Amino acid sequence: AAGLVRKKVDEAFRTLPAELQAGYSSLDVSLFKRSVIINGLHGRGITITRLSAEGIGFWAALHSHRLSLRHLLVEGCSLEPTARDTLPPKIDLPFTTVTIGQVECTNLKATLHDKGLALQGQLTLDSLSGPVDSVRPRAVHLALDRFRYLIPDAGEVIQGRHLELDSRKKLLRLDTLRIVPTLDKEAIGRKRGHQVDVVDATIEGISAEGLGIMGLFHHKMTASEIRTESARIYVFRDRRLPLVRGDKPLPIESLKALPVTLRVDAVDMGPIFFTYEEYPAKGGQTGRLKIFRLKAHIAPLINRPEKGDPEYIKVRTEGSLMNSGSVSATTWMPLHKGDPYRVEGAFHELDVTSLNDPAEHLGKLHLESGMLNFLAFKFEMSPEKSTGQIIGEYHNLVVDKLKDNGKRAGFKSWALKKFIIPRDKDKSLPVKKRTGKVDYKRDPQRYFSYYLLHSLLVGVKSSFSLGFLLPG
Repeated sequence: AAGLVRKKVDEAFRTLPAELQAGYSSLDVSLFKRSVIINGLHGRGITITRLSAEGIGFWAALHSHRLSLRHLLVEGCSLEPTARDTLPPKIDLPFTTVTIGQVECTNLKATLHDKGLALQGQLTLDSLSGPVDSVRPRAVHLALDRFRYLIPDAGEVIQGRHLELDSRKKLLRLDTLRIVPTLDKEAIGRKRGHQVDVVDATIEGISAEGLGIMGLFHHKMTASEIRTESARIYVFRDRRLPLVRGDKPLPIESLKALPVTLRVDAVDMGPIFFTYEEYPAKGGQTGRLKIFRLKAHIAPLINRPEKGDPEYIKVRTEGSLMNSGSVSATTWMPLHKGDPYRVEGAFHELDVTSLNDPAEHLGKLHLESGMLNFLAFKFEMSPEKSTGQIIGEYHNLVVDKLKDNGKRAGFKSWALKKFIIPRDKDKSLPVKKRTGKVDYKRDPQRYFSYYLLHSLLVGVKSSFSLGFLLPG
């Protein structure tokens, strides 16, 4: 009987397409132990040091076309398949259904060149069953030492270390996730021929609990909570390059366009050190805006609202702009078409001179002095325009206008100080004189962050009686 099994295995390998280059170095069959061990198994794009199967139903495999076994151990598996379009035709296997108690793959190394993916780790699948062309496990445990994924056409690669995914415990843990540009930050935009956000980021301590891992097979991601412990995020944009034409989607539109259904109760991120650097359309030096100790809470994160769901995704953020003072904001993002976005928040005790790097290089303004004691903002944002107000309080604000060469523009600076921007606006003034109106028409070819920032700036400018004379 053992000889019959060996004969069947040899026949199966001989009938495989020659281009598969399949074979093995040795085969051991034990009917008493109901086991098969294959050493040196190889085929095109795959090598396995040792494959051992235990608890095999030999009779079912030989006569009923059913593969049934208790445990399958794959040791030293290396996968490096060829491109999909060069794979051989579908192989007719000698069985129609599969039932396997557990599959273990140790020392797994996989490189999928056409997907830009490489990984190394261990994989365990429990309770596999079903027709041979649609077998699904009931439980998955994946432990990766490292992985790498090249984002298509982005000039950036994602790298991860120490990932654990466990469907029984419903959790995911990832020690470190990095996004790394593959080219110089300016070269990426030049290569693509238009403005792009180039990202260089490191995120530590990512975890997800209550994670419905098996739902991913059906394009659904559910979780009770996703957290990140800390992060450093850097974004660069070159405004000298042309802007991609066409309307830009609002955040909820982008979420709803995802191929995965999201249902996450809450997302907590932070603290984050965030840096945005921009090369202006005119000028010879970049400007940087930094946010220190940025934290964010999102609840819920969903993109296919159902009956009983909240009407908005609520996003709460807080941090320190340029490491001076604090800023907090709450944004309500509407899940139902026709409802506006709502934004509300405040700046506290901000030394405006800390903003000189972006102000000078991007706005051609030099802030000599000033303390923004308080600036509250509240406005709504529809797909067409934003409306609302800001209320501020500041002291000793002195601003100079700069020329393109970086030198002080005498007359314009004098006008800013004498007529346009009062030196002080404190609580002794009526609220009406410290209030600015937000009334800004959205440019649909700009992203939501641009819409948000310029809505705020319009409110600040309108709080001055001659604010329409301000640049920008």
